[in-house]
Amino acid sequence: MQVNGQPHPFTPGLTLHALLRELAIAPERVAIAVGDDFYPGGQAPDCELAEEDVVEIVRAIGGG
Repeated sequence: MQVNGQPHPFTPGLTLHALLRELAIAPERVAIAVGDDFYPGGQAPDCELAEEDVVEIVRAIGGG
């Protein structure tokens, strides 16, 4: 599995929400892509991840 361009240890049964908790990331503050599927973080499903998944997590940054 790859997360933000880096290899990440895969554990069978790992879900997207569990990955975010493991990385200490609040889903509401990010956007997430799993393969070709893109989700605003607060709307990301708690889907089970696969060993070959590529996950990109982008933090929202406010400015003005």
